[in-house]
Amino acid sequence: MIGWREYMRGIYHLQGPDYATSNGLGHHAPLPPVYWGAPSKMASMRVVVDQTKRYAYAHHIQRLMVTGNFALLAGVSPQELHEWYLSVYIGAFEWVEVPNTIGMSQWTDGGLVASKPYIALGAYIDRMSDYCKSCHYSVVEKLGDRACPFNALYWHFLNRHRAFFKRNPRMGQAYHLWGGFTPERQAALIAKGQAIICDLAANRLV
Repeated sequence: MIGWREYMRGIYHLQGPDYATSNGLGHHAPLPPVYWGAPSKMASMRVVVDQTKRYAYAHHIQRLMVTGNFALLAGVSPQELHEWYLSVYIGAFEWVEVPNTIGMSQWTDGGLVASKPYIALGAYIDRMSDYCKSCHYSVVEKLGDRACPFNALYWHFLNRHRAFFKRNPRMGQAYHLWGGFTPERQAALIAKGQAIICDLAANRLV
């Protein structure tokens, strides 16, 4: 029996230096300015980044399901996210940050560390925190100007990476739900997710 950090250290040394450069999902978008403290209407991102700036610390759910989840859904370069984590957390060391970010958070190693990507709709963040109560966006809305960005980005991610995950047994329920949407609703969610990604690329406020 070994602990998680010992397991991560083993993965890091087993995979070698090239592990940090893996990008199995082909994500190359730059890290959005909100990670460096730019204004954001998303309460979860705003609060977690501010806490990180203040204390050089964020707990597991904040790292994995807020900053990590958002980066993965938005197609951010895993290397840029990894470098950000190394830069901002006082306890970050490469041997633990690489497998946790590359493997677990961003699922860019093809499933070596995690059997499924750690992605979630806004509802998960609402259950795990109180951020949504004070957010500009509505966590229950999927479309429209006030819809939580996590929602459309989630479905956009599933659609664009269907070839990777459609046979993954742990992703079956998500794809079953997606398949139950009308073609019109699917198209609207894809368009909404793409619009958010375009806004991020143009450094527009999200």
